[in-house]
Amino acid sequence: MTMRDILNVLCKRRLIIFGVMAAALVGGFAGLKLIAPTYEATARLLVRIGQEDIYMPVLPSSQFRTPMMAVVREEQLRSETGILSSDKLAREVVEELTPQVLFPGIDVRHPWYTPKGIAQRSADLYRALEDYFFPLSSQRTLGDRAVSRFQRDLRAEAVKNSNIIEVSLRSKSPDAAALGVNALVSRYLDERVRIYRREQSGFFQAQLSELEAQIGRIEGAVETFRSEGRIIDVDKQLTVLMERLEQVREQVDEHGVEIAGTARRIEVLREQLQRVPQTVQLAGAQMANSYAISEISKQLADLRRKEAEIAGRYSASDPRLTALRDEIAVVSEMLADQHRTRDASTQEGINPLHARIRDDLLKSEMALAGLEEARQRWLALEAELQGRLQELNGREAEYKRLVQQLEVLRKTRELYLEKTEETRFTGAQADARIGNVSVVNLAVPNPRPVSPKLWLVIVAVLVAGIIGGVGLAFVSEFFDDSLHSEAEIRRHLKLPVIATVPELG
Repeated sequence: MTMRDILNVLCKRRLIIFGVMAAALVGGFAGLKLIAPTYEATARLLVRIGQEDIYMPVLPSSQFRTPMMAVVREEQLRSETGILSSDKLAREVVEELTPQVLFPGIDVRHPWYTPKGIAQRSADLYRALEDYFFPLSSQRTLGDRAVSRFQRDLRAEAVKNSNIIEVSLRSKSPDAAALGVNALVSRYLDERVRIYRREQSGFFQAQLSELEAQIGRIEGAVETFRSEGRIIDVDKQLTVLMERLEQVREQVDEHGVEIAGTARRIEVLREQLQRVPQTVQLAGAQMANSYAISEISKQLADLRRKEAEIAGRYSASDPRLTALRDEIAVVSEMLADQHRTRDASTQEGINPLHARIRDDLLKSEMALAGLEEARQRWLALEAELQGRLQELNGREAEYKRLVQQLEVLRKTRELYLEKTEETRFTGAQADARIGNVSVVNLAVPNPRPVSPKLWLVIVAVLVAGIIGGVGLAFVSEFFDDSLHSEAEIRRHLKLPVIATVPELG
């Protein structure tokens, strides 16, 4: 088929084309009059990084407490839009404004013969079937239908490459759409305050009361420990005790050395005493023990002078002074014995060398006994000081544990005081609705409907009319078996045209 044939068909069936276009225009006009316009109201919210996104670690013993924040903008915006689109908020808005205000005419029953009446009866039939087969899933109440419609007509989404969230609602009334969006935003601000409120002031008050009681008990224990244990300066006491213990150990070592030397001397004197004869021939009469008395008296004088020197330098309870006095008592007893036992004058008397060695042996044995007794006393004092040192170390460890525990509790109290003040401030912010979400603009009634769009309907009607008219013209031409031109006669009948009779007017 050539272009001329197409144009011929269009010209021949022009009435059909114009009739279909007229019918499409009439149908579009009727549809615009019958279908109620839909209006949309939009509010905008700005989401920033705020206190809800900042987390402070609760570590009272940590030296470094820095705020932590890990925010992904896409996730944060999706979370906020999820809260806006929640079923809870939709139900609260519907209960606050009522379904009749949000969706005018939602409870009106239209006559069955009208298009809206037919749609209502069809919906009732579907709900009846759903209630029969799925009793728990059908929406029976007007409020449930309003909530479902509210969620269907609500749109909450983030604007691309921005921190703006647009909240839109469609309704048959521009005022109802604006009221619904603004009520949703108000409920959303209250709901996010509830969601992001992590701390409760009552919890911190209870923790503070418990901490105060613990701090009071630990402080009482520390004070009792100080008073009963007489702990004023533990380090100073430890230093003094260690110095005293070092001095005692030096004395123990010195006495050990002296005891070893004295024991060796006694062995030597005993060997000498065995080799030297006890008596010798005397040229004349003399007192056999006069020399021993002289030597013992000299030793006693030396011991008393030494006692006087020690008594002047040290205290009366010093172990060295006690040992020296015991030695003086022994020497005094020996001197008394020598005075009581004077030998008679004979031709054969005591060997003075033997007597001197014997006296030295006696003095050495007495000195050894005194040194051993003094060493035992120094050893006892050393054991006592070690016990006191261990006791003081145990007291120091317990004292430091109490002090450290008290310090941790005080830091924890400071932390809870800080968190209590922060919670109070957060609560004040919540009451004032100060957060990281700000309302850029609330919704206002928009008198321009979003659907149906007049220009789109006109274009659609024109396109549908032209396509329908042209299509119907070609369909009519296809089913028309009459011959209208010489070419059709020659093509279909295979006969030549001899003459034509023009149409007479």
